Amino acid sequence: MLGRWLAGGLAAAMLIGSTSLGAQRQRPLTPLPPNGLRVAPFFDGWYRNPDGTVTLSFGYSNLNLTEVVEIPLGPDNFIEPAEFDGRQPTSFPPVVREGATRTRRRDRERGVFTVTVPASFSGDVVWTLVNQERTFSVPGSAKTGAYQLRWPMAMGSQPPLVRFSPDGPAGRGPTGIDAEPMRASVDTPLSLTVWIHDDSVRDEEPLPVRRRGDTAALNVTWFKHAGPGAVVFSPHTEPIAETEGMVTTTATFQQPGEYVIRVRADSFGRVDSSAGNQCCWTNGYVNVTVTS
Repeated sequence: MLGRWLAGGLAAAMLIGSTSLGAQRQRPLTPLPPNGLRVAPFFDGWYRNPDGTVTLSFGYSNLNLTEVVEIPLGPDNFIEPAEFDGRQPTSFPPVVREGATRTRRRDRERGVFTVTVPASFSGDVVWTLVNQERTFSVPGSAKTGAYQLRWPMAMGSQPPLVRFSPDGPAGRGPTGIDAEPMRASVDTPLSLTVWIHDDSVRDEEPLPVRRRGDTAALNVTWFKHAGPGAVVFSPHTEPIAETEGMVTTTATFQQPGEYVIRVRADSFGRVDSSAGNQCCWTNGYVNVTVTS
């Protein structure tokens, strides 16, 4: 049990940053401004797959309170070796927590995408972002067991299963599952539906545990992962009271182009599950071609 908790707790990212002479430096103890701050990549850890391959999990930190930072694929957003480039996000919404009196910054968004490398791969997969006149790079590898991630968790929680059709294939964990490509038109809502099933076999709680606020057992949240324009989701987040259910949202695109939508299904309402300990959520991805 201890090993499960340590694996998630040690999966913190290492950043390699460089600053240009023209970039402004934040003075120590000075309150951060609400926006105009950096976005940086993080390495969250790695998974060993049954076939011997290794899956590397990446997330990001956006220090802004309201600013969504857009960094298109290219010289300011790339992964090396180049064969692994392209699955990373280009849209970085702020990661915040709504408090009783004000909005607070949360640390970061974990497990946004993954890269799977062959069993013979022994190097680093490096994700680089350039913004605010600074370059941030983070290496990902399976060179140390301190970054190895596992589930189920202490009480039995594991990522829920996610499907894009009732009887279709299921994904589990940050790698998740890809939907069939879709098409949409500007300003015309596109209906998106996922089926969620939490099949965790959990131990009984030996003592009553105070839950985190009003967080439901299962929660489904939609994100623009990549694309040229804004996307409005209705609803953006929806709870599921039971261990399984169907969730539908509409996505409205404001510009034509190629988009990737990410849906995250989590069980953060469980006592042993949270993003902070690297469990338990599953990603789903939808490629959408939007025409005018």
